Amino acid sequence: MIRCMKTPFRASEETIDRLFECNRVSGEVWNRCLELAKETHLKTGKWITKSALQKGTKGIFPIHSQSVQAVCHKYLFARDAARKARKAGHQNKYPYKRKKHFNTKWANNGFKVFENGKIQLSVGKFEGKLQAPLILWIKELPKGQIKEIELIFDRQLMLSIAYEDGQKAKENTFVNRSAIDVGEIHTVAAVAENGENIIITGRKIRAIHRLRNKKLAELQRKMSKCTKGSKQWKRYHRAKRYVLSKSDKQLQDALHKTTKQFVDWCIENEVKEVAFGDVDGVQRNTSRRKKKKGPTKNDEPEAIQLVFWKSLRLSEV
Repeated sequence: MIRCMKTPFRASEETIDRLFECNRVSGEVWNRCLELAKETHLKTGKWITKSALQKGTKGIFPIHSQSVQAVCHKYLFARDAARKARKAGHQNKYPYKRKKHFNTKWANNGFKVFENGKIQLSVGKFEGKLQAPLILWIKELPKGQIKEIELIFDRQLMLSIAYEDGQKAKENTFVNRSAIDVGEIHTVAAVAENGENIIITGRKIRAIHRLRNKKLAELQRKMSKCTKGSKQWKRYHRAKRYVLSKSDKQLQDALHKTTKQFVDWCIENEVKEVAFGDVDGVQRNTSRRKKKKGPTKNDEPEAIQLVFWKSLRLSEV
Protein backbone atom coordinates (compact mmCIF):
# COMPACT_ATOMS: atom_id res chain seq x y z
CA MET A 1 0.00 0.00 0.00
CA ILE A 2 1.05 3.60 -0.60
CA ARG A 3 1.68 5.57 2.57
CA CYS A 4 2.80 9.14 3.21
CA MET A 5 5.23 10.44 5.82
CA LYS A 6 5.81 14.11 6.66
CA THR A 7 9.20 14.79 8.19
CA PRO A 8 11.58 17.70 8.91
CA PHE A 9 15.11 17.69 7.53
CA ARG A 10 18.56 19.19 7.94
CA ALA A 11 20.35 21.19 5.26
CA SER A 12 22.79 24.07 4.82
CA GLU A 13 21.54 27.67 4.70
CA GLU A 14 22.37 27.83 1.00
CA THR A 15 20.31 24.70 0.34
CA ILE A 16 17.39 26.11 2.37
CA ASP A 17 17.43 29.27 0.26
CA ARG A 18 17.48 27.19 -2.92
CA LEU A 19 14.55 25.10 -1.67
CA PHE A 20 12.51 28.24 -1.04
CA GLU A 21 13.46 29.34 -4.55
CA CYS A 22 12.17 26.02 -5.93
CA ASN A 23 8.74 26.68 -4.43
CA ARG A 24 8.78 30.22 -5.83
CA VAL A 25 9.63 28.87 -9.29
CA SER A 26 6.85 26.26 -8.97
CA GLY A 27 4.48 29.17 -8.30
CA GLU A 28 5.66 30.76 -11.55
CA VAL A 29 4.96 27.47 -13.35
CA TRP A 30 1.40 27.51 -12.00
CA ASN A 31 0.92 31.10 -13.16
CA ARG A 32 2.27 30.13 -16.58
CA CYS A 33 -0.31 27.34 -16.78
CA LEU A 34 -3.06 29.87 -16.09
CA GLU A 35 -1.76 32.19 -18.82
CA LEU A 36 -1.46 29.41 -21.41
CA ALA A 37 -4.94 28.11 -20.62
CA LYS A 38 -6.44 31.59 -20.96
CA GLU A 39 -4.63 32.32 -24.24
CA THR A 40 -5.70 28.99 -25.73
CA HIS A 41 -9.33 29.49 -24.75
CA LEU A 42 -9.47 33.05 -26.15
CA LYS A 43 -7.95 31.95 -29.48
CA THR A 44 -9.67 28.62 -30.05
CA GLY A 45 -12.55 28.53 -27.58
CA LYS A 46 -11.26 25.17 -26.33
CA TRP A 47 -9.35 23.96 -23.31
CA ILE A 48 -5.62 23.52 -23.52
CA THR A 49 -4.46 19.91 -23.82
CA LYS A 50 -1.96 18.15 -21.60
CA SER A 51 0.69 17.96 -24.32
CA ALA A 52 0.32 21.65 -25.23
CA LEU A 53 0.57 22.67 -21.58
CA GLN A 54 3.75 20.65 -21.06
CA LYS A 55 5.23 22.01 -24.30
CA GLY A 56 4.53 25.59 -23.24
CA THR A 57 6.33 25.15 -19.90
CA LYS A 58 9.28 23.06 -21.10
CA GLY A 59 12.84 24.31 -20.67
CA ILE A 60 12.06 27.80 -19.31
CA PHE A 61 12.20 27.17 -15.56
CA PRO A 62 15.31 26.33 -13.46
CA ILE A 63 13.86 23.23 -11.78
CA HIS A 64 13.66 19.56 -12.75
CA SER A 65 11.47 18.81 -15.77
CA GLN A 66 9.41 16.30 -13.77
CA SER A 67 8.76 18.98 -11.14
CA VAL A 68 7.40 21.26 -13.86
CA GLN A 69 5.22 18.46 -15.21
CA ALA A 70 3.88 17.77 -11.70
CA VAL A 71 2.61 21.37 -11.45
CA CYS A 72 0.96 21.03 -14.88
CA HIS A 73 -0.72 17.80 -13.80
CA LYS A 74 -2.05 19.47 -10.63
CA TYR A 75 -3.51 22.30 -12.71
CA LEU A 76 -5.23 19.84 -15.06
CA PHE A 77 -6.56 17.84 -12.10
CA ALA A 78 -7.98 21.01 -10.47
CA ARG A 79 -9.58 22.07 -13.77
CA ASP A 80 -11.18 18.68 -14.41
CA ALA A 81 -12.40 18.44 -10.81
CA ALA A 82 -14.05 21.86 -11.09
CA ARG A 83 -15.71 20.83 -14.35
CA LYS A 84 -17.07 17.65 -12.78
CA ALA A 85 -18.40 19.58 -9.78
CA ARG A 86 -20.12 22.16 -12.01
CA LYS A 87 -21.79 19.40 -13.99
CA ALA A 88 -23.12 18.03 -10.70
CA GLY A 89 -24.77 21.40 -10.00
CA HIS A 90 -22.18 23.03 -7.74
CA GLN A 91 -20.79 26.54 -8.20
CA ASN A 92 -17.08 25.65 -8.16
CA LYS A 93 -14.72 28.02 -9.96
CA TYR A 94 -12.05 26.95 -12.39
CA PRO A 95 -8.43 27.60 -11.29
CA TYR A 96 -7.76 31.32 -11.66
CA LYS A 97 -5.74 32.55 -8.65
CA ARG A 98 -2.08 33.33 -9.18
CA LYS A 99 0.38 31.96 -6.62
CA LYS A 100 3.65 33.20 -5.18
CA HIS A 101 4.62 29.74 -3.92
CA PHE A 102 3.68 26.19 -4.88
CA ASN A 103 4.83 22.81 -3.58
CA THR A 104 7.67 21.30 -5.61
CA LYS A 105 7.53 17.57 -6.32
CA TRP A 106 10.25 15.11 -7.34
CA ALA A 107 9.36 11.72 -8.82
CA ASN A 108 11.05 8.73 -10.46
CA ASN A 109 14.53 9.88 -11.54
CA GLY A 110 14.35 13.25 -9.80
CA PHE A 111 15.91 12.12 -6.51
CA LYS A 112 18.35 9.68 -4.93
CA VAL A 113 18.06 8.20 -1.44
CA PHE A 114 20.96 6.80 0.59
CA GLU A 115 20.84 4.44 3.56
CA ASN A 116 22.38 6.97 5.97
CA GLY A 117 19.39 9.34 5.56
CA LYS A 118 20.92 11.47 2.83
CA ILE A 119 18.57 12.63 0.06
CA GLN A 120 19.77 14.18 -3.19
CA LEU A 121 17.20 16.22 -5.12
CA SER A 122 17.94 17.00 -8.74
CA VAL A 123 17.08 20.36 -10.29
CA GLY A 124 18.02 19.30 -13.84
CA LYS A 125 19.53 21.42 -16.57
CA PHE A 126 18.94 25.11 -17.21
CA GLU A 127 20.27 27.05 -20.19
CA GLY A 128 22.38 24.04 -21.19
CA LYS A 129 24.13 23.67 -17.81
CA LEU A 130 23.57 20.95 -15.23
CA GLN A 131 22.71 22.58 -11.90
CA ALA A 132 24.14 21.35 -8.61
CA PRO A 133 21.74 18.98 -6.78
CA LEU A 134 20.14 19.78 -3.44
CA ILE A 135 21.56 17.75 -0.53
CA LEU A 136 19.57 17.31 2.68
CA TRP A 137 19.33 14.82 5.54
CA ILE A 138 16.43 13.27 7.42
CA LYS A 139 16.53 11.46 10.74
CA GLU A 140 14.82 8.23 9.66
CA LEU A 141 13.95 6.88 6.23
CA PRO A 142 10.55 5.21 5.67
CA LYS A 143 10.60 1.42 5.50
CA GLY A 144 9.70 0.85 1.89
CA GLN A 145 10.32 2.00 -1.66
CA ILE A 146 10.04 5.78 -1.99
CA LYS A 147 7.85 6.86 -4.91
CA GLU A 148 7.64 10.65 -4.64
CA ILE A 149 9.06 13.49 -2.55
CA GLU A 150 7.20 16.79 -2.18
CA LEU A 151 8.52 19.98 -0.58
CA ILE A 152 5.83 21.51 1.66
CA PHE A 153 5.67 24.36 4.20
CA ASP A 154 4.13 23.88 7.63
CA ARG A 155 5.63 26.67 9.75
CA GLN A 156 8.90 25.43 8.24
CA LEU A 157 10.04 23.58 5.16
CA MET A 158 9.31 19.85 5.41
CA LEU A 159 9.30 16.81 3.15
CA SER A 160 6.20 14.78 2.33
CA ILE A 161 7.44 11.34 1.27
CA ALA A 162 5.13 8.85 -0.48
CA TYR A 163 6.37 5.27 -0.27
CA GLU A 164 5.27 1.68 -0.87
CA ASP A 165 5.31 -0.25 2.43
CA GLY A 166 5.05 -3.68 0.76
CA GLN A 167 1.87 -4.67 2.58
CA LYS A 168 -1.27 -5.85 0.83
CA ALA A 169 -4.87 -5.42 1.95
CA LYS A 170 -6.37 -8.60 3.32
CA GLU A 171 -9.45 -10.02 1.65
CA ASN A 172 -12.64 -9.14 3.47
CA THR A 173 -14.68 -12.32 4.03
CA PHE A 174 -17.37 -10.77 6.24
CA VAL A 175 -21.06 -10.84 5.26
CA ASN A 176 -22.82 -8.17 7.35
CA ARG A 177 -23.70 -4.66 6.18
CA SER A 178 -23.98 -1.41 8.09
CA ALA A 179 -25.76 1.93 7.57
CA ILE A 180 -24.01 5.10 8.68
CA ASP A 181 -25.09 8.68 9.32
CA VAL A 182 -22.49 11.42 9.79
CA GLY A 183 -23.07 14.67 11.65
CA GLU A 184 -21.56 17.47 13.72
CA ILE A 185 -22.63 16.59 17.27
CA HIS A 186 -22.35 12.86 16.62
CA THR A 187 -19.64 12.29 14.04
CA VAL A 188 -20.75 8.72 13.34
CA ALA A 189 -24.03 6.95 14.10
CA ALA A 190 -24.18 3.45 12.63
CA VAL A 191 -26.20 0.25 12.91
CA ALA A 192 -25.32 -3.21 11.59
CA GLU A 193 -27.55 -6.01 10.29
CA ASN A 194 -26.87 -8.07 13.40
CA GLY A 195 -28.56 -5.39 15.54
CA GLU A 196 -25.39 -3.84 17.01
CA ASN A 197 -25.00 -0.06 16.87
CA ILE A 198 -22.48 2.63 17.72
CA ILE A 199 -22.55 6.41 18.26
CA ILE A 200 -19.26 8.36 18.23
CA THR A 201 -19.47 11.89 19.59
CA GLY A 202 -18.03 14.77 17.60
CA ARG A 203 -18.12 17.47 20.25
CA LYS A 204 -14.33 17.60 20.45
CA ILE A 205 -14.08 18.32 16.72
CA ARG A 206 -16.72 21.03 17.00
CA ALA A 207 -14.89 22.55 19.98
CA ILE A 208 -11.64 22.69 17.99
CA HIS A 209 -13.46 24.40 15.12
CA ARG A 210 -15.03 26.99 17.41
CA LEU A 211 -11.79 27.77 19.26
CA ARG A 212 -9.92 28.11 15.97
CA ASN A 213 -12.53 30.48 14.54
CA LYS A 214 -12.54 32.53 17.74
CA LYS A 215 -8.76 32.97 17.72
CA LEU A 216 -8.66 33.73 14.00
CA ALA A 217 -11.35 36.39 14.37
CA GLU A 218 -9.41 38.01 17.21
CA LEU A 219 -6.17 38.04 15.21
CA GLN A 220 -7.96 39.34 12.12
CA ARG A 221 -9.38 42.28 14.10
CA LYS A 222 -5.90 43.16 15.32
CA MET A 223 -4.40 42.81 11.82
CA SER A 224 -7.06 45.15 10.38
CA LYS A 225 -5.75 47.93 12.65
CA CYS A 226 -2.16 47.52 11.42
CA THR A 227 -0.51 48.55 8.20
CA LYS A 228 -0.20 45.55 5.92
CA GLY A 229 3.42 44.41 5.79
CA SER A 230 4.48 46.15 9.01
CA LYS A 231 6.38 44.32 11.77
CA GLN A 232 3.31 44.04 14.00
CA TRP A 233 1.19 42.82 11.08
CA LYS A 234 3.77 40.12 10.33
CA ARG A 235 3.73 39.01 14.01
CA TYR A 236 -0.03 38.58 13.89
CA HIS A 237 0.26 36.80 10.53
CA ARG A 238 2.77 34.31 11.99
CA ALA A 239 0.43 33.75 14.94
CA LYS A 240 -2.42 33.14 12.49
CA ARG A 241 -0.39 30.50 10.62
CA TYR A 242 0.48 28.87 13.95
CA VAL A 243 -3.20 28.65 14.97
CA LEU A 244 -4.15 27.15 11.61
CA SER A 245 -1.33 24.61 11.68
CA LYS A 246 -2.02 23.53 15.26
CA SER A 247 -5.79 23.22 14.75
CA ASP A 248 -5.26 21.19 11.56
CA LYS A 249 -3.13 18.70 13.48
CA GLN A 250 -5.72 18.50 16.28
CA LEU A 251 -8.53 17.92 13.79
CA GLN A 252 -6.53 15.31 11.93
CA ASP A 253 -5.79 13.48 15.18
CA ALA A 254 -9.46 13.57 16.27
CA LEU A 255 -10.67 12.32 12.88
CA HIS A 256 -8.11 9.52 12.82
CA LYS A 257 -9.24 8.36 16.27
CA THR A 258 -12.88 8.51 15.18
CA THR A 259 -12.38 6.48 12.01
CA LYS A 260 -10.15 3.98 13.84
CA GLN A 261 -12.86 3.43 16.45
CA PHE A 262 -15.51 2.94 13.73
CA VAL A 263 -13.36 0.51 11.70
CA ASP A 264 -12.60 -1.52 14.84
CA TRP A 265 -16.35 -1.75 15.52
CA CYS A 266 -16.97 -2.90 11.92
CA ILE A 267 -14.32 -5.61 12.20
CA GLU A 268 -15.71 -6.74 15.55
CA ASN A 269 -19.20 -7.08 14.04
CA GLU A 270 -17.94 -8.62 10.77
CA VAL A 271 -19.15 -5.75 8.59
CA LYS A 272 -18.18 -6.02 4.92
CA GLU A 273 -20.03 -3.07 3.38
CA VAL A 274 -21.02 0.33 4.76
CA ALA A 275 -23.88 2.31 3.18
CA PHE A 276 -24.25 6.03 3.72
CA GLY A 277 -26.65 8.56 2.24
CA ASP A 278 -25.81 11.35 -0.17
CA VAL A 279 -28.13 14.09 1.10
CA ASP A 280 -26.58 16.91 -0.90
CA GLY A 281 -29.32 19.36 -1.86
CA VAL A 282 -31.81 18.37 0.86
CA GLN A 283 -31.35 21.77 2.53
CA ARG A 284 -32.47 23.62 -0.61
CA ASN A 285 -35.96 25.12 -0.74
CA THR A 286 -36.53 24.41 2.97
CA SER A 287 -36.63 27.99 4.29
CA ARG A 288 -39.74 28.74 6.38
CA ARG A 289 -40.17 32.03 4.54
CA LYS A 290 -40.27 30.31 1.16
CA LYS A 291 -42.53 27.32 1.75
CA LYS A 292 -44.15 25.97 -1.37
CA LYS A 293 -47.47 24.21 -1.74
CA GLY A 294 -46.14 21.63 -4.19
CA PRO A 295 -43.19 20.73 -6.37
CA THR A 296 -42.23 23.04 -9.22
CA LYS A 297 -40.05 22.76 -12.28
CA ASN A 298 -37.09 24.11 -10.31
CA ASP A 299 -37.25 21.22 -7.87
CA GLU A 300 -36.08 18.72 -10.52
CA PRO A 301 -35.66 15.04 -9.55
CA GLU A 302 -33.52 16.27 -6.65
CA ALA A 303 -36.63 16.64 -4.50
CA ILE A 304 -37.59 13.05 -5.23
CA GLN A 305 -34.21 11.37 -4.88
CA LEU A 306 -33.20 12.78 -1.52
CA VAL A 307 -31.02 9.86 -0.61
CA PHE A 308 -28.72 7.91 -2.87
CA TRP A 309 -27.09 4.91 -1.28
CA LYS A 310 -23.47 4.26 -1.97
CA SER A 311 -21.43 1.36 -0.69
CA LEU A 312 -17.96 1.44 0.75
CA ARG A 313 -15.85 -1.69 1.14
CA LEU A 314 -13.82 -2.04 4.30
CA SER A 315 -10.44 -3.75 4.31
CA GLU A 316 -9.10 -5.36 7.43
CA VAL A 317 -5.63 -3.97 7.68
